[in-house]
Amino acid sequence: MPDISESNSSETLDALAGKVREASRSGKVLPLHDVWKGNGEDFLEWKQSQTGMDDIALMQENGEFLYSEQHMTRAYAEGAARAVCKDKCYAIAQTVRGESRTYPRPTPLALFGEAPFLFSKDILDEAVKTMLSDPDYGDIRPIQASDGSRFLFSSVHMDPAHAESMAEWMAVGHMQNP
Repeated sequence: MPDISESNSSETLDALAGKVREASRSGKVLPLHDVWKGNGEDFLEWKQSQTGMDDIALMQENGEFLYSEQHMTRAYAEGAARAVCKDKCYAIAQTVRGESRTYPRPTPLALFGEAPFLFSKDILDEAVKTMLSDPDYGDIRPIQASDGSRFLFSSVHMDPAHAESMAEWMAVGHMQNP
């Protein structure tokens, strides 16, 4: 690993920014420790004194990761960081809680089979089963639309009746009322 914290050469800066941008273009986040010896706070302090790195962002999501804001949104970067997390229950729950809080809407389970997650059906089913029996995930609740589509929502951020009606709309209603 190059010690970029002690180097101000444009070649080193270009290499770092290039690695981050390449990872972001591929839909991945780059672990900070892969390119930096210090912590995120040190990196941000160092970055302020550099030019040509305005799009390089640091995110702390179950670790410290870099991504390029030119090539991915923060929400996608969070998902990409969660996708590499060993604890799939944590990754799913954090995403569900975020969607329930921010939008508010339930999260289709199918989302976790797509990029950036790419969880297999078996992994997803096992994680959901585990979450539904674990008190740490007591706020994560399942719902199913009339077409069989499965969703999760956080009862901390959404009322069950609202989550149910949103799930039905997302799975069936919006197709009938374009």
